[in-house]
Amino acid sequence: MDFVDQLKSFAESIPSQLDHIKTEEATKSALVMPFIQILGYNVFNLSEVVPEFDANVGATKKYKLDYAILDNGKPIILFECKCYGSDLNGGDEWSQLHHYFVATEARFGVLTNGVIYRFYSDLEKPNKMDDTPFLELNLSQLNEHAINQIKKLTKSSFSVDEAIHAANEMKYKGGIKSVFKRQLEQPSDDFVKLFFKEVCPGNVFTGNLKDLFIQYTKSSFKEFIREEIDKLLNEASAKNDFPVTPLEDEKVEISNTAPEFTEDEKEGFYIVKSILAQIVELNRISYRDTLSYCNVLLDDNGWKAIVRFYFNNAKSKKLELVKLNDKGEKEYTKISINSINDIYKYSQQIQEVVLAYDSKSK
Repeated sequence: MDFVDQLKSFAESIPSQLDHIKTEEATKSALVMPFIQILGYNVFNLSEVVPEFDANVGATKKYKLDYAILDNGKPIILFECKCYGSDLNGGDEWSQLHHYFVATEARFGVLTNGVIYRFYSDLEKPNKMDDTPFLELNLSQLNEHAINQIKKLTKSSFSVDEAIHAANEMKYKGGIKSVFKRQLEQPSDDFVKLFFKEVCPGNVFTGNLKDLFIQYTKSSFKEFIREEIDKLLNEASAKNDFPVTPLEDEKVEISNTAPEFTEDEKEGFYIVKSILAQIVELNRISYRDTLSYCNVLLDDNGWKAIVRFYFNNAKSKKLELVKLNDKGEKEYTKISINSINDIYKYSQQIQEVVLAYDSKSK
């Protein structure tokens, strides 16, 4: 298997281990070491991966880094590990990795609890680790973009210069997208004024006109995004010679705020709960909504997806059913439905996956 397949397979195997991971040492053995191995580094070769690496400055012997990946005897990537379940947001976690970073020649540091991996570099000041990571990878919610970026740190692909270039791009693109998203949700006066000066030269940015222009700016960006999506779909249709129905206002709501839990999704969620009422306690059933779909979960666990609702397109509603195969791996099947009540037709599959999750945990 290539890197991507290995990482996805490893992520699928993690949930069955979590109940047994109670300590930092267990986290390192069961989660972090396999992850480093997937990156292509031999965790059993001390010239390549060194546990308890001496990362001290001066006479102190206080600090020991959990893992250092070496190249020609010099550290290139540092790993500071915390027990699974740690939220990694405490100052101590970051400051420990920061100390190790300063004490070595490495350009990359990783702070992890075995499931979440935060990748840092010294993009702001040389040999001083940045306050914010340039990338975060969550093995419970893998996304293709993060996986492709992590590939640049694998042994077969690693180049300091190329990795630093990629880290710069990820950090600043991510920052720009965060600012952009924030402005779309709640545009600041300065942001709106940029457009106001272009469109309304000579007018004063105050009073009712200011309030109106804030709303115009928000709605204009939504329309612009929708129009660009339509354009891309039409181009794809022409290139591949298949019809694509353009997006319409009533079909897809382009939103840059938190996803809306729609009435259809609520009705579907209640139907799933009624289907499962006889086999599990209902407080174990929850949902997580995204812009693309609504995920119904067992125990609010991203690894325990029961069913997904694709209800944003009013004329083409779909369910995505989940099944555990004989190896305990998830298989997904997407099905078109005509009515929300059609969910009842798949009661058996919905119950079976929940029973399979519970059986696997036991």
